[in-house]
Amino acid sequence: MRHLARDSAVRRDLPNLLSLRAFECAARHMSFTLAADELCVTQSAVSRHIRNLEVHYGARLFNRLTREVELTKAGLRLFRTVEHAFDAIESTSRELAPRAVKRSLVVSILPTLASTWLMPRLAKFTQSHQNIEVRLHTSIEPVSFERDGIDVAIRVGKPPAQRRRKGAPRIDLVMTAEWKGVGFDRLFADVLVPVCHPALLKERSQMSAAALKRLPKIHTDSRAHAWEDWFATQGVDYQAGARDLHFGHFFMSVRAALDGRGVALVPDVVVQDHLASGDLVVTSTARIVSAGEYYLLYRKERADESAIAAFREWIGGESASIAAAQ
Repeated sequence: MRHLARDSAVRRDLPNLLSLRAFECAARHMSFTLAADELCVTQSAVSRHIRNLEVHYGARLFNRLTREVELTKAGLRLFRTVEHAFDAIESTSRELAPRAVKRSLVVSILPTLASTWLMPRLAKFTQSHQNIEVRLHTSIEPVSFERDGIDVAIRVGKPPAQRRRKGAPRIDLVMTAEWKGVGFDRLFADVLVPVCHPALLKERSQMSAAALKRLPKIHTDSRAHAWEDWFATQGVDYQAGARDLHFGHFFMSVRAALDGRGVALVPDVVVQDHLASGDLVVTSTARIVSAGEYYLLYRKERADESAIAAFREWIGGESASIAAAQ
């Protein structure tokens, strides 16, 4: 077989590849401890690999501070090179993997949206794409594809350069802190609806904003201004009352509403099943579109990889019916 490009007599001058892997992991996490957890080795093993590299290059790669580490100039230069090389190897490996080999797809998604909307539908995707193993990572934090090992993410907010609709309820969540190289597909709008147990409405089918103001409100911490902004769209001043309840996530607020503890203001997409069953009812005809929308985020350079492309196409179809109804 003809040798390609490189003289076979020339020996590559490379450091230990296991040491390079440990270095890349430690630099990505900025932590020897987290690198050890990911690689399933001890922290001392990671430290030893990095010391071996520093001896090989004759240069310090990390500054060891009291409670953290930071890359030196030499370390940063090596990390950028190794990261690029590993990305290239990973990409080629995905392309060469036999169809029978399962490929993992890590999806980061908002907790309540995962349990109420995505998970009930996910079986349809896995049945039609049996070579793709979907792993869900629930979080409301800004997405970091490199730090968290995420393939795609679903978040709510506004991409860069898109203006917030005037008077629309605010969204305090940040989709990602770094938009460079990130692509996005719009899924559907974020429509806020006030919902409660039917018993709270008594004989009424709907309730005015002024009447609604007198009932206990259920707040969700990730949307701290939702009720205030919703009432403002109805021309009503509002401040949280002593009887109001506060929860960390929408699924907690929905549970409290199901228990008859007050009125929750939540995205319509997370209560569709409860409204269809009659377990919850909408207290007002005002369906207010917030300042953000739901998006699927991914790295542009990986947008056409088979697993990511398949998930983008599938979730776009699943979202179309919701978007059309809104």
